[in-house]
Amino acid sequence: MKYVKSGTFTSAQLSIAETITETRDAVAIATDIIKNISDVPNDAKKSLDLVLQNLNQTTAYLDSIERKAEIALRFVPEDIQKKEFL
Repeated sequence: MKYVKSGTFTSAQLSIAETITETRDAVAIATDIIKNISDVPNDAKKSLDLVLQNLNQTTAYLDSIERKAEIALRFVPEDIQKKEFL
């Protein structure tokens, strides 16, 4: 953890980068689960395809958030980043 000492912590104590990584992991897990679902009716298959499209779009949004956060954090003093778990 970037700003958390070892031991227990809350998700609010994750840095922005760590939060993005955790979100990417959740999206990847959901995507893998959906891709491995078989033997579903066509209407359910259409819904699953829509879910996959949205998960892919979420990944693209995360890329954008990551780039913008990197730029923004250049202007935030390090002590504030640590205090606010940025």
